Amino acid sequence: MRRVMELIDKRAAEYRQAPFFALLRDTSIEPRRRLSFAPNVAHYVMSISDIYQLVLRQEPPQDEYQRLVNAETSEDEVHWQWFMRDLEKLDANPSVPFNDVLRFVWSDATVQMRMLTYQLCRLGMGADSLRKLVLLHVIEAAGRVTIESIASVGREFEVATGERLVYLGPHHVDAEDAHTLEVPEVQRRLEAVEFGPEEAASLLALVDETFGYFGAFIEEMNACAKSGHTIRRPAPTAAATSAAHT
Repeated sequence: MRRVMELIDKRAAEYRQAPFFALLRDTSIEPRRRLSFAPNVAHYVMSISDIYQLVLRQEPPQDEYQRLVNAETSEDEVHWQWFMRDLEKLDANPSVPFNDVLRFVWSDATVQMRMLTYQLCRLGMGADSLRKLVLLHVIEAAGRVTIESIASVGREFEVATGERLVYLGPHHVDAEDAHTLEVPEVQRRLEAVEFGPEEAASLLALVDETFGYFGAFIEEMNACAKSGHTIRRPAPTAAATSAAHT
């Protein structure tokens, strides 16, 4: 398993070099603007909860690998609630028609983000507990790179506004540090697991494939952030404007 863990670390380090993270580090752009991408990741944030509960988790666990998967996925259950509260603080929860929300979430600008969630479902559905655990490690590794980069912007936002972000702030990083897969003893036990060359090759391929989907996703997020693509309140109609002045 050590080779698998080393490859995950290597691919996570490569992932960290994506232009999106350079944009997040650019302090010449005010924090709210750098976080304006947040509504674009709604599909992933809300879907990952289902992936963890309905695809990766299995009760009762049939072995130690599945027990670890169950523990880790349970620890992430409420993160989507943090995300929704952060949208309020970012003034990114406009009152818009429901159809407009659907068009935004399923727009051409976020195809790769949606494909990421669908591919994670495909890879996890029906997989054995070891493959689920490796898949979960990749998700968490890519997620850690992302939340660590965003958390620094969240700190700047709090200093500037007095509003404390949770999903997009340091609290998220602290919560991840306390998760089961981060416990040193758990990591040592997993690294000591050995398996044959065929299974090793299959798991290494799983890591590369999954990071490929995350790579396409983060490129798309960079495009969204640079273009300012986000959901907005509709412009008032002439009738509404007239009514407001009567």
